[in-house]
Amino acid sequence: MFSFINIPARVITILELNLTPRQIAGGVCLGMFMGFVPLNGPAAILLFIFFFLFKINRLTTVITLPIFKLFYVFGVSAITEKLGGYLLIDAGFLSGFWSFVTGLPVIALLDLNNTLIAGGFAFSAVLCVPVYFISKFIYTSFLEKNIRKLQNSKFAQRFAKNKIVTGVIKKADKIRNLTE
Repeated sequence: MFSFINIPARVITILELNLTPRQIAGGVCLGMFMGFVPLNGPAAILLFIFFFLFKINRLTTVITLPIFKLFYVFGVSAITEKLGGYLLIDAGFLSGFWSFVTGLPVIALLDLNNTLIAGGFAFSAVLCVPVYFISKFIYTSFLEKNIRKLQNSKFAQRFAKNKIVTGVIKKADKIRNLTE
């Protein structure tokens, strides 16, 4: 009935959950892989399996996926296609590697012989390390600076006295204790 009252409590509980910066950064990196690889083939199924299989923050993946997909639509697709074309066609020293990889039973089904998919995976793999550390740094700096401000704000203190909000916080504490 009063779902708007739960919003500040949910924000605070999301920020206070035992989410490590590694899980946040892993979610951003998976969102980048999903954003730079076309999601209309078997490679998309593999990425969705990674989404459910690995211990990452799925919310950050869902939030960053559209951002990286916009980058992909507005120009990164040309870069990934050129990179994939170079890796698959122009780089003759990789021909033995590609014939081995595309001959493997399950890997051959991932459609890695497509320039957009191979280029998207390669481009994401190159950017994965810097994006991981940058997102980890941004999250830790944001958390250190803003969690105390949110907890001590009049807005949060006013709603912390509400029975509905305290119930949400208690549920979050139970979940937090179960995951520890």
